[in-house]
Amino acid sequence: MGRSLVRSSRPLKESRREAQRAKPQPGLFQRTATLSATLCLAACGGNSTEPLARPRHAILISIDTLRPDHLGCYGHERDTSPALDGLAARGVRFTDASAAAPWTLPSHATMLTGLYPSHHGVKNHETRLPSSVVTLAEEFAAGGFRTLGVVNTWNVGAPQFQLAQGFQRFRYVAETGEDERSAQMHTKNGAREVLATAKEFLLADGTTQPFFLFLHFYDVHTDFTPRAPYRAQFVEPYRGRLTGRTQQLINLRDQGERFSPDDLRWLRQMYDAEIRQLDDQLGRFFAWLDERGWLDESLLVVTSDHGEEFQEHGGILHGRTQYQEVLRVPLVVAGPGVPSGVVLDAPVNLVDLVPTMLACMDLSASSVHDGLDLSGLWRGGRLPERPFFAEADHTNIVDGVHRLDIQHMIRRGAHKLHFDRHARAARLFDLGRDPLESRDLAAEQPAAAQALLSELEGFRAGAVEPESIPRPTAEEQSLLDQLGYGGGGGDADE
Repeated sequence: MGRSLVRSSRPLKESRREAQRAKPQPGLFQRTATLSATLCLAACGGNSTEPLARPRHAILISIDTLRPDHLGCYGHERDTSPALDGLAARGVRFTDASAAAPWTLPSHATMLTGLYPSHHGVKNHETRLPSSVVTLAEEFAAGGFRTLGVVNTWNVGAPQFQLAQGFQRFRYVAETGEDERSAQMHTKNGAREVLATAKEFLLADGTTQPFFLFLHFYDVHTDFTPRAPYRAQFVEPYRGRLTGRTQQLINLRDQGERFSPDDLRWLRQMYDAEIRQLDDQLGRFFAWLDERGWLDESLLVVTSDHGEEFQEHGGILHGRTQYQEVLRVPLVVAGPGVPSGVVLDAPVNLVDLVPTMLACMDLSASSVHDGLDLSGLWRGGRLPERPFFAEADHTNIVDGVHRLDIQHMIRRGAHKLHFDRHARAARLFDLGRDPLESRDLAAEQPAAAQALLSELEGFRAGAVEPESIPRPTAEEQSLLDQLGYGGGGGDADE
């Protein structure tokens, strides 16, 4: 059963006034990056004087736990994503997009604010988004749009995290249900209910007012429970021990188990089946939008909050590390004013979503973001080289205790530095020559490692004081344990 939450957006002048009064001032790197990007795009022809077609509506789709390398448009050999591939063919595909956190809650807070976790303050289940932070939905509402959100995880939908700020209609569709065969709770595929709710919202008011629609899907996340036709299409026979259930994978991960090649093959194939099952649902939704004339009028953005580990570095699932298999995400943008069939290799980040969507809709931002408007890139412009950060890891165990926000990452160009805050250890990788992050260069290039570490420390020094909320209740913690986000009240600081 879905859960509804309706929140009225604040008037634009009040929202801007509150934001300027209460919101922490951006760090130097933010102001410098924004100014440099503006100058660079102007110099490179990014600000064209020719009128551009503008979308009437905007749709942001987040597919939880989706790795780009399992999509056809990103080179996957299996037919997992015909609908998303078609969308990429009529728009712009970014090959090197990164998340700002390796799990759902902080990453979505970044997606909806254009701020890193250190700047919006949502790093764990005991923090919330401050009302002073202006969200993407609030910007759209202030611009005269209907703002509609349907999300499929408690990590985004729980009211206490306040990610629903600015949505006039907002519903959380529960990601768990009872297994009819075992009578046990499991993670279900909620796409049908999410999309039925979205259609309900879109048709409810009978208005011609433009809309902003945010959709979040949990289907690709474990538990792996694809329907029989998709299992038959993608999954070969398997006689191993794995069930695809989150809790089993967590237990095996915590025991340090190494999976066999057959185990990993089966997991990846179940993952592919889940992707295709969701893609078919999205394809039908795109057709429904097209029937109503909304598809060609809409800016569509598809991305994910993080990827998934298949023991590339010994781990499974996500949330604990900052490797590329967890941080790299798909990013596809299509709609009026966006060229077709363009592939961009420039590194970008989910902090860029808010300024990019606002620019595409010709809306002015009422606050400063950590991200930049990417739309100039598909008009021939360039962005300055800038650092990217990732933080707010979850459920790491240090000395037998769950610890939060231990693993940090900074990337500048091809150089990527991992920093373990507990061990005070840094590892340096060159993604250009070593995209799998297999060779640590910190000892060979100490100056480069130290420069990135110093920049990371400067970024961390600018963190805002988070707004605290009570720890999850016993019932909520039970749900989190089932979803793989256990660990309870691990300490964020040492």
